[in-house]
Amino acid sequence: MKAAARLMLVAFLLIPHRAGAAELVMAISNGSAMPMTDIRDEALRGGILKEFGDALSAQLHRQPRYVVLPRTRVEGALLRGHADLLCDLRPEWLDNQSFLWSDAIISNRMIVAMRRETPAPASLQAMAGARVGTILGYRYPEIEQLQPNVVRDNAANDSQNLEKLLHGRFNYIVTNRIYFDYQRKVHPERAQLASHHLKITDFDTFCAVGPQGKVGIREVNQAIAVLKARGVIQAILGRYRPHGATH
Repeated sequence: MKAAARLMLVAFLLIPHRAGAAELVMAISNGSAMPMTDIRDEALRGGILKEFGDALSAQLHRQPRYVVLPRTRVEGALLRGHADLLCDLRPEWLDNQSFLWSDAIISNRMIVAMRRETPAPASLQAMAGARVGTILGYRYPEIEQLQPNVVRDNAANDSQNLEKLLHGRFNYIVTNRIYFDYQRKVHPERAQLASHHLKITDFDTFCAVGPQGKVGIREVNQAIAVLKARGVIQAILGRYRPHGATH
């Protein structure tokens, strides 16, 4: 009886370890906002990245868990094995170059956005002397090439950056098309947001896989390929895009 009891105790103690091993942990930057991330009470509650993470985890037969961190700490979490994935990024946006990168997951466009009454500049060079809204800790190579002629005015996150624009702190923000189109759909002051913009560049984003993560780049890419083939990623993006908005 004692031997049987010991076996039952060992089996019980092993259950949490199995559950933990089946997790897929994604690090999430608190600098983003809807539609990419709905962060409330320091937890990811919804948005494109959560829907994508849930779908990817299901395809990998793992339980998703999301760790919300400041932008300056997400790389460290991946390096130390506290997270398995960091998604919706590009290699040149990060300091560390030791990560493995997945196939593309999202196609987007970097833009200069403005209020409705502000004309779109003819080019980035035409913005000389302007103050431009940006996000603290984010890299904008095209804007940085123009400094000091263009001055960055950093905000903590996308939402704060947009509010500064709406309140007239500056006339332009550097943002992405998915975010700005979504705000033109749902923001209480959406009538003030221009439908026109200056295109900076089209780009794809990827997932970074950490060296100490529990998933390999091959299985991540296989799962992404299945999600693409089934139209899952496009369906997720479509739920957050205004009618008639195209890239």
